[in-house]
Amino acid sequence: MNGNQSVEPVVCPVAVEIGTKAWRALLEEVYTTPKPGLVDVYSNGAHTDMDLHTFEKSAEALRPYFIRMAEQGYLLQCSPEDLFHEIRKTGILAETAMYQATGGVNTHKGLIFTLGIFCAAAGRCAASGKNSYTLSDLFQMQRKMTVNVLKNEISEINARTASSNGEKNLIQYGTAGIRGEAVQGYPAIITLALPTLLEGIAANHDWNRVKLQTLLTLMSKVEDSNILARHNQETLRAVHQEAGEFLKNGGAYRENALYELCQMDADYICRNISAGGCADLLAAGIFFVLLMNGIAK
Repeated sequence: MNGNQSVEPVVCPVAVEIGTKAWRALLEEVYTTPKPGLVDVYSNGAHTDMDLHTFEKSAEALRPYFIRMAEQGYLLQCSPEDLFHEIRKTGILAETAMYQATGGVNTHKGLIFTLGIFCAAAGRCAASGKNSYTLSDLFQMQRKMTVNVLKNEISEINARTASSNGEKNLIQYGTAGIRGEAVQGYPAIITLALPTLLEGIAANHDWNRVKLQTLLTLMSKVEDSNILARHNQETLRAVHQEAGEFLKNGGAYRENALYELCQMDADYICRNISAGGCADLLAAGIFFVLLMNGIAK
């Protein structure tokens, strides 16, 4: 990195491909419409400090950093844990670029963490000498990179040191947030997001509705740290129930689903509910769908 914190020119085409798919996943998430309480093409959701253009500017600012983290995975000859430490340095620079692009608004901090890990893991898997790698290889590399490091970090978080919403939720509710997802191997992506996306694609459903079905599936199950940060466990359980009822009644594929989601959006705006953690997991799931075009299933 040079003195003005920009990223160095990339010489690795594989990294460009991986990082560009991460950038596209960010856009695919925000363009999914209508999303209850979340920024989309129609509304700002339950947010007064960001809109569609804020997300677009953030995604563009982050694109070279995702490419850089994929390149670090591809080129660095170090242990998986050391690779994780290296990309976290790049992640700090990415956060700075995000805040500069958005005027200080946190649009994608969680995804810098999650997609940064998987960009680096994909780069490392691509450099492993295999002709192809699988999703299993990718998640195995993610665990090698992160599990021991993050377990130690989680054990050290206490009321005095907690600063992020995820850390505060750990103290108050016992939920480990994005670190916990990583330690567990991102079960919400493996068991909820990816299967729902792939089932919808296989059935030739409209792509926007596939993404909405996936989001509501996540909202019906995930311990969303954004909801907990704004509200409490009672509100989170209400969101689980409401999303579950939407799915039970036919989900995003029935005729009047978009109208019902617009109504839910208006309701969540009034209640100040934003399932930002689920939106991040949707983006991560989309990234894997994009990545699967170039890897073994």
